[in-house]
Amino acid sequence: MFGIFKRRREDELAQIEAEITAFGEELARLPLDPDEHGADPDLMADYARALDAYDQAKRRFLGDRDRADAADVLRTLDEGRGTLARVNAVLSGRPLCFFDPRHGPSAQRIAWAPPGGAHRDIDVCAADAIRLTEGLPPIATGVRPPPAPPRPRPAPTKTAPRPGKRPAPFKVAPPGLGEKHHVKGRGDGEALLRQPEWDVPSILVVRLHGGGKVGHVRQGKAQRLADAPLPFRIVRPVSLGTEWPLQLRIESTGTWSAWLQPGDSAPSLDRTIASRGPFLCRYIGGAARIQMDHREGGKFSVTELTPEFGHGPTVLSGKGISSAEGELAGSAFLLVEARGEWLVRVA
Repeated sequence: MFGIFKRRREDELAQIEAEITAFGEELARLPLDPDEHGADPDLMADYARALDAYDQAKRRFLGDRDRADAADVLRTLDEGRGTLARVNAVLSGRPLCFFDPRHGPSAQRIAWAPPGGAHRDIDVCAADAIRLTEGLPPIATGVRPPPAPPRPRPAPTKTAPRPGKRPAPFKVAPPGLGEKHHVKGRGDGEALLRQPEWDVPSILVVRLHGGGKVGHVRQGKAQRLADAPLPFRIVRPVSLGTEWPLQLRIESTGTWSAWLQPGDSAPSLDRTIASRGPFLCRYIGGAARIQMDHREGGKFSVTELTPEFGHGPTVLSGKGISSAEGELAGSAFLLVEARGEWLVRVA
């Protein structure tokens, strides 16, 4: 009898471990593009909560002996699935299932009436659509009908962005820079950027839409800044004491763009911020703990900048698909160095 109960507990724990793994695989398959969706704070907050749920479920599962011990793990997974369903609904442009958000994005809009109530059109998942069509009640996972049916959100697309949506930071040059501070080209060429009129440090941004190399030319010699076989971006702080003009030598298989923008135009890190590759942002607040999740190979780090945009202390660093944490003493500009996708959150 002891052997039977032991095998049963082992089977239960194996099933829970499989659920954790499946949830992690769902997160990895998520079609979330930081460049496209990073400007949506609600979406990125939900994404961060889903990542937190996955991390907590893995930690809490350690040491569990049976399904009763793992009750907190199952609750965390359930909360994470609900959050992930909201993220998928936004990315797909379809509203969540009317009966339970954990069912995911809706698949069909049908007429339905609560007991003793009037008919209304609601959005439901595929499973509930089949059950209601066959005269069965919806899946019993907690019916919380709102006072009015939800309205579907338009699906975000790269070719047709939502009206009024700002482009992701450092994706396009700010308007009105002029030729002195914004140079575009194709193939191999040089960019000569003049000293700006603003009295604050600057941010240098270079975007290559094909593979290539970027070098900073000083006294006739080019110091390599970056190179890659695929499209990439450079984001670097430029201090007030920089020698002007700033000369760049660019080799590219496609089009490219290089520009300067004021340092105080850097996006703010409030709760979370996400992107791909190098980045510069500013944190305004008191002492805080920050965490960075890196989703691809290569080294990554977050460094504080001095008020003149010189390099200060390293806040955190890591390598590969991993997370790292660090402490902020207070408000500061932060330089993110990375090659892959990442997310930074303030604890």
